[in-house]
Amino acid sequence: MRPKSTPKIAALIVSAMLAIAASTSAQQLILKGAFGMNGGVMPPPGLYAGMFGAVGWQDEIVGPAPDKTVFHGPSLTQDAFGPVVQYVSSFKIFGANYGAMAAIPVANIAFDFPRLDLNDSTGQALSQVWIIPVMLGWHHADPLPLAPGGADFTFHYAFYPVTGRYTAGALNNTSLGMFTNEVSFRLTSYFDKDRAWQGSASLFYDFNGKKKDLDWKTGNPFTYMWGLGRTYGSSDSLFSGWVGAAGYAQWQVTSTTGADAPAIVRDNKSQILAAGPEFATLKGALVIRYLWQFGGKFTTRGPGLYVQFAMPLPI
Repeated sequence: MRPKSTPKIAALIVSAMLAIAASTSAQQLILKGAFGMNGGVMPPPGLYAGMFGAVGWQDEIVGPAPDKTVFHGPSLTQDAFGPVVQYVSSFKIFGANYGAMAAIPVANIAFDFPRLDLNDSTGQALSQVWIIPVMLGWHHADPLPLAPGGADFTFHYAFYPVTGRYTAGALNNTSLGMFTNEVSFRLTSYFDKDRAWQGSASLFYDFNGKKKDLDWKTGNPFTYMWGLGRTYGSSDSLFSGWVGAAGYAQWQVTSTTGADAPAIVRDNKSQILAAGPEFATLKGALVIRYLWQFGGKFTTRGPGLYVQFAMPLPI
C-alpha cells in the first residue's frame, strides 16, 4: 500500500515545482503571443482604445534538459486582461510616424494540485503596466527584395514600472516587483503587390532590474514573435481581416543572479516555443490567437489564448 504524502513531502514537491515555475519563462513581464501577423504595422494617425485578454493553462513542468517533462498533472493558470490605449501622430521623426501606447493588466494566477489537495490563487489584482513612450513606424510602399508589396517597420522603447500587488516572499503577488526596460524592432513584409500575403517578425529584448526588497535579478529574455498568412474580404467590408499562423520563441540569454534566487533558478536558463492559428475580423479590430507551447526547458508548458479588440476614437 502506497503511504500517504506527508505535509513535509508535499511542501518539498510544491517548493520544487514553484522554483521551476519561478524560472525566467514564468517570471518575465513581456506578454508572449501579443504580436503575430501585422506585427510590424503601426496604424494610421489617430487615437485607439480597446481591451486585451490572455490566458495560459500550464499542466507540464519541463526540466533543465531540453524537452524533458519532469512532472505532469498539477495545473498553473495565468490570466491577464485590461485596457490598452495607443496614439499615433502625424508628426514624423526620421521619416517615421511617432506614437505611444499603454496597457494596464489585471492578473490572476491559480494553482491546482488535486493529488495533494492543494488549490489556491492570487485573486484578480493590478499587475505591472506596460508603457511605450516612444514608438516609431515606417511605411515602405516600394518593392523590396522578397517583398514586392513593400514593408512596414516599427521600433519601440518600453518599460514596466513596479505597479500592482507585490511583497517579497508573498504567494499572492500579481506583480514581479522588478523594473524592466524593453527595446523592440518589428517587421511586416508583403509578398505580393496587392499585399494579400504577408509575414511578420517581431524581436524584443528585455533588461530586468532587481526584484524589490530581494537580492534577485532575473535573467534577461530575448523573445521572437512571428506571423504568416493572408488577408480576406474587401477593404470596405466589415467582416474582413486576415487568417494564418502565429507563434513565438523565448530564450533566457543571461543568468539569474542574487542570493535570494533559488539555486536551481540561478543554475539554469529557460526557453519555450509556441505556434498556432491566428484569426482577425471586423477589419482587423478583433484579433484571436490560440498557441500551443512545445519544446522548451526549465519552464512550465501548456496552451494559451490571446484576444485583442481595438477601435479608433474620434479626436
